[in-house]
Amino acid sequence: MATEIIGDGQSPNKWFVTQSAWIKYYPTYGVLDSKLIPGWSEKDTHTEVFDSYEEACEAYDDVVLDISFGLGSVMIEDREIGVVKERWLTEKLVVEYYEDEHDDSYFYEK
Repeated sequence: MATEIIGDGQSPNKWFVTQSAWIKYYPTYGVLDSKLIPGWSEKDTHTEVFDSYEEACEAYDDVVLDISFGLGSVMIEDREIGVVKERWLTEKLVVEYYEDEHDDSYFYEK
């Protein structure tokens, strides 16, 4: 809905708070891309319309991002400029090192 009226030159301005299952990830070094949380779809996107920026900010601040609930991002858009602010979960791969050992020394004990 927001994308349909952004920049249409109409008044009054409206603010849209959109919650979705989209998260960010790095497919290659330095490139940030988006993808849906596995098990969730584009249909899980929810948008609320507000008459004031303050009301939109309250709704935005109340959103707790959590992949188990399909909340990967939240944004505020307005009718005049589009995205005002946005926050999202970023999928990051972490390399961890563990010490392992293979020991066949028992072959040498008599």
